[in-house]
Amino acid sequence: MGVSYAVSDNLSIGYNTSEYDDDNNTTDEESTSINFSYTMGSMTLAGAHVTVDNQGADSAAINDVTGYALDLSFAF
Repeated sequence: MGVSYAVSDNLSIGYNTSEYDDDNNTTDEESTSINFSYTMGSMTLAGAHVTVDNQGADSAAINDVTGYALDLSFAF
């Protein structure tokens, strides 16, 4: 499930969440991300923060992961 909002013609923000239910394990994998995109002319700056809890839905190990992404692109 996710929602995104165009703040202006140049700026968009979004929030996404998902859950993976593995019937073989007692824990569920849950992920959440917050992202943005800013465009000015032919340049786009985008970024995201992603968190995954119980990666792999393995009840024997706690595999929590956090990541960041920052992208800068130019169109010619």
